[in-house]
Amino acid sequence: MAFAIAILWASRLPAQNVYSEKLYQFLSFEAIPTWTAVATDWNKEQAQLHLYDSQQYKGHAQYISVALKTGITFAQFKEQVRYPAKRKYMPFFLFDLRKKPPVIDGKTCTWALRIEDYAYQDNVQQMTQTTLRLLSAVTDYIRSATGKATHGIIVLSTNLESQPNVGIAPALNQAGYPNRTVNQLLTLMGGKTVHVLNTGTGYGYLRYVPAGEEALFKANGQDIVVYARMPARVPPVNGIITLEPQTPLSHVNLLAKNRGTFNLYAADTASLPGLHAHLGKLVKMECADQRITIRPATEQQAKSYWDAHVTKVVILAAITSEVEILDLATVDPARLTASLVGAKAANYGRLQHLLPANVRPGLAIPFFYYQNCIQQAGADAMISSLVGTSQGLSAAETETRLAEIRKAIQASHVAPSLLDAVQQVARDHFPGKRIRLRSSTNCEDLPGFNGAGLYLSKGFDPGESNAKLAQKILEVYASLWTPTAFAEREYYGIDHNKAMMAILINEAYSDEYANGVVLTIPDKNGYAIAINTQWGDSAVTNPESGQVPEAILFKSALSDVFTTESKSSIHDIFLENNLAPLLLKLKALTMQVHEAFTAMYPHDAKTAYGVDIEFKIVQEPHQFKLYIKQARPLGQVLPE
Repeated sequence: MAFAIAILWASRLPAQNVYSEKLYQFLSFEAIPTWTAVATDWNKEQAQLHLYDSQQYKGHAQYISVALKTGITFAQFKEQVRYPAKRKYMPFFLFDLRKKPPVIDGKTCTWALRIEDYAYQDNVQQMTQTTLRLLSAVTDYIRSATGKATHGIIVLSTNLESQPNVGIAPALNQAGYPNRTVNQLLTLMGGKTVHVLNTGTGYGYLRYVPAGEEALFKANGQDIVVYARMPARVPPVNGIITLEPQTPLSHVNLLAKNRGTFNLYAADTASLPGLHAHLGKLVKMECADQRITIRPATEQQAKSYWDAHVTKVVILAAITSEVEILDLATVDPARLTASLVGAKAANYGRLQHLLPANVRPGLAIPFFYYQNCIQQAGADAMISSLVGTSQGLSAAETETRLAEIRKAIQASHVAPSLLDAVQQVARDHFPGKRIRLRSSTNCEDLPGFNGAGLYLSKGFDPGESNAKLAQKILEVYASLWTPTAFAEREYYGIDHNKAMMAILINEAYSDEYANGVVLTIPDKNGYAIAINTQWGDSAVTNPESGQVPEAILFKSALSDVFTTESKSSIHDIFLENNLAPLLLKLKALTMQVHEAFTAMYPHDAKTAYGVDIEFKIVQEPHQFKLYIKQARPLGQVLPE
């Protein structure tokens, strides 16, 4: 969803005048004047509220560290926010509703409050008490600033894994505080209610998935799915509609682009005329940037469309004769293929050779050890049996068989020689550092099959035992056989018997300054570069509810001119003056990766593929450093 921000006032007056004088406001969601705020002294009887200049202080932690002179790091700030027993600070946003105050339960509401999601560890009772305490403090603050009694709204997440969420709404209502979701608040204030993230056409049965039932719903390629809550991942479908805002470079939208599936956000079902009336029915939906149509479709029309859009992906057989852990920096780039170490590790190795100063060391456990594990466990025979009979099985029967395969793999044994070798690799290449064991299959990160987020990665800390290491390796191996991964491969006609798992080993990033995703978007004249970045470890690909990234677009890779499509809801990154050169550095690295990766395709196919890049910014002594974490080719079915 677009999130345009513009400073309205920028004077520096005492904090108690901020609300009444409208200082430091910016526009959220193109519609609502907003203040960035934080409560301090949360561990004391009387908390203090601070509304501050979000242009001067780039986020809650920096305000606490610099303006209040505590000197704490972002990691320390998170520690003192997330845990009830350690809490000193409570970050939030205060929305100014005075231009168009809604009337709820007979009360005119002139403000709304949204607590920033920092993965709180509160139980339901603790979060209810925390929210009520902050609401009371804000009510008192505004009364002191304006001399008037006011009423406010608490904005709650529909995601029950986020806090505070709609699960505590009854207790808040009872205390006299009405609640709304972000979507509902946008509707009240006249914000954008429909946003097409990927254009396209789809035929399918229009299915509605209530909040909390994302994992239970079994969609197929003949469905157009309406999700009340943003899912972590969407199975192959013919169209995607979410009733929660999305980020342009989220996993869901990248999958939609790669599949050629239309994808849009709507504030509610009423925002799309005809949507509610067609639920459960077979329809044709056409989604352009400015026009969305929903029409009844016949089975013959739908079948003709589905048959014409079948995509079959052929994967290469894995090489299982390699037994040594491979240092990717020393392997001849010509050998770095999905057949040798899986596509993720092969692509990482190419990055190491291409950008040695901006890619951290990477090594790979070859396929031999995965094959050894499944053969020991008898899982290879179970896999062959499932593949041979899957067409005649129900979804529930398939899931049962997959669960048995995963259980067998996790009960298998990892060769002691491999465990010792991985421990030695950790000591030699990453001394004292946490490492990541990242899935690297021959059926992901391919030109015709993205597979982003399908498989599992695990962290491993220095000093952990071989037994713990074996458990984590087996968990990564078993993730090849989740229902989601199986269904995705099935949709693309991938031969499951050829699917194999290698493992990429590299250093885990801790306390990064920022992380982000870059997408190159080719056309007949070249390509554009879209960059989404978020502060700290807050996700861009699977963001917490309500979080919006900093979004920057270079319409031409050949130009240094860019447009800002949104600013981060947490903290500016590249838009800070001191990081502007780093933005151009990222653009230059992106161009190198794009040219190197697309050189592998025939000339006439280059306009069909871009590159999807994940990166980190780390604050090192005396400098900020860019690191490329991952790159994969991305099939493009994109609007210009």
